[in-house]
Amino acid sequence: MKKERPGNPQFTDQLLSLVRSSLWQELADETIFSKNDVNWQEIARIALQHTVGPLVFEGALSLPSEILPPKDWRQRALTFTERNRRTHQLLDSCVAESVSSLDKEGIKSVLLKGQAYARAYPKPEMRQCGDIDLYVGDEHYLTAYSAIKKFGWKRDEEFQPKAKHYGCWLHGILIELHRIAGKLPIGSADFKFQKWSKIQLNESHAYLIIGGENVMVPPPMFDIVFVFMHLYLHFLNGGIGLRHICDWTMLMHSHAKEIDYGNLEQLLKEFRLLRAWKVFAPIAVEHLGLPSEECPFYTSKYSKKAERILSFIMKEGNFGRASKKRTFRPNGYLAGKKYSFTRNSARMFSKFCIDPYIISRNYCSYLIKGITHVVKDIMKKRN
Repeated sequence: MKKERPGNPQFTDQLLSLVRSSLWQELADETIFSKNDVNWQEIARIALQHTVGPLVFEGALSLPSEILPPKDWRQRALTFTERNRRTHQLLDSCVAESVSSLDKEGIKSVLLKGQAYARAYPKPEMRQCGDIDLYVGDEHYLTAYSAIKKFGWKRDEEFQPKAKHYGCWLHGILIELHRIAGKLPIGSADFKFQKWSKIQLNESHAYLIIGGENVMVPPPMFDIVFVFMHLYLHFLNGGIGLRHICDWTMLMHSHAKEIDYGNLEQLLKEFRLLRAWKVFAPIAVEHLGLPSEECPFYTSKYSKKAERILSFIMKEGNFGRASKKRTFRPNGYLAGKKYSFTRNSARMFSKFCIDPYIISRNYCSYLIKGITHVVKDIMKKRN
């Protein structure tokens, strides 16, 4: 059988059909599979690269018996799905333990992304697991670092007081404690985002029961804005998986009745994200099945650009893991940096037409950070 690549429209249609099936708890479109060849091994491989394995595997099992994947494929899919379910339980318990431990030290934390987003899916375990992100804010960032050492949690990296977050390990699960939720590449937009997000997160009164613990989560408007900001910046800088788009889609669906369109539009304008939102919206509606009335600012005007973005997403995968070029990074510090610079520059400029202003500003930010990092590394070696 001819091996299909992620950019193949037939392959993409098959993968998206399985994802839609799980998201909306419907039967997958059997015609896409019965009238075309199906490379089930390739579907599984790319599903895992895009961190939508459980969605794809469940969708595949909804097909009629005569076109189901091979038995050994189904067994491996069920094994992975069960392992993901158990990981969800572990993550939930780690969320509960970490939130409780920090609370006892007088540190209030807010759960970002991950296990909170999973609750927007028909079943939380349908979301392929990641890490845990807890916002503690500037006020408690240093205190949280001291508390981590007291708890005996394994440190992930050298602590930097001004870094966005600090990583540590609890029961084999990575936990990132955030000083700030995120950072925009445009200074004026980032200033507004930091001011707004601090208010949203420090005054949050939304809770979820996770692992038997009352866990504070952001208000719906923050999640709707932040989930898109997060996926868009990852799209520009390293590549995203379909799971990012699924998170955004399911959050829009679950909060559809709570979204203030006027407020959302104003926020997206202030953060320079409105154009990008409109360009991504057709993916959620036309490819993932979100009802158009639940997708703010959706218009078919941007469908062609959305197709191009979807092609980028399929080719790159989560954090660019689907890109074959990642395996050819040369040895040597400067040679490696030169390779990364050339590759990332090409990636960014290939997406220039999507949003020229924010991409050019993002590129300038990338250059400044890269040069600063190289200079610091060279000075360390000399000392």
